[in-house]
Amino acid sequence: MALGLGLLLSGPASAPAGPAVVLAVFMGSHEGRFQLEILGSEPLDYVVIEGAEPFSVSLLLLNASFAFPPEERQLPGPGLTRIRTAVLEREGSRLGRLDLTFGKSAPFRVIKEGARLFVRVDTPPPPGGLALPAPGREPVATVRPAPAEPPARRTPPPPAPPALSAPPVPLILELRPEVVGDDVQVIIQADGPLAYKSFALDKPSRVVVDFERAQLAMAEEDTIEVDNAVLKRIRSSQPSPTSVRVVLDLARPRPFWIEPRAEGVVVHLGAARRP
Repeated sequence: MALGLGLLLSGPASAPAGPAVVLAVFMGSHEGRFQLEILGSEPLDYVVIEGAEPFSVSLLLLNASFAFPPEERQLPGPGLTRIRTAVLEREGSRLGRLDLTFGKSAPFRVIKEGARLFVRVDTPPPPGGLALPAPGREPVATVRPAPAEPPARRTPPPPAPPALSAPPVPLILELRPEVVGDDVQVIIQADGPLAYKSFALDKPSRVVVDFERAQLAMAEEDTIEVDNAVLKRIRSSQPSPTSVRVVLDLARPRPFWIEPRAEGVVVHLGAARRP
């Protein structure tokens, strides 16, 4: 029985020449259903994450930021109930995140047309529409540096040996609990391998997993209620820009082991370690 659901989809990959800027976000209707339009300064590359309980659609805008401050709004529904924007700093680049939360699950699709992205969801549109930034608020000015003047011609120095660049910090995309027989699993999905340390605590019982080089793609602090006979909840936080802590609150003491994967790890609660 699955306790959570996550679906990872990739948008067209055509790495932009420079950081893109989201100039505005408009919400309205298309053929009587919900539509969100994202206007970029240039075509946007993206990744889509679908969440459940509550149903949500999150867009990770690669190498992009917003032309207005981060914002979160609550809406009355019955369709869209929350919209949130945020920017994550990662190895000298930026990752724009836009989260949409809905009252119930519905089919959706993402369409890319030039510098515009359209998210269409089979749910009622917000009454009167909505725009970010709000009317009367000036967008944050985004200035790109002018190209530097070329230096005077001179004899070039001998070439230096190539510098070894540090690998990018992995991004944790999703935390998802699942039950497989007697094994309760917490799948920590990332965009690369994760280095970790783990330990158990009691009074109350919990398992702690620390990732020394990682970032959260979701909110910096989040809680997923599970209320299983073994696992009560999953808590995540980001104590520093490049470290993440995941805490599993247990209903009772339980042995655990961690299975490394190419894109994240799986924490097994209760099942015997595989050979």
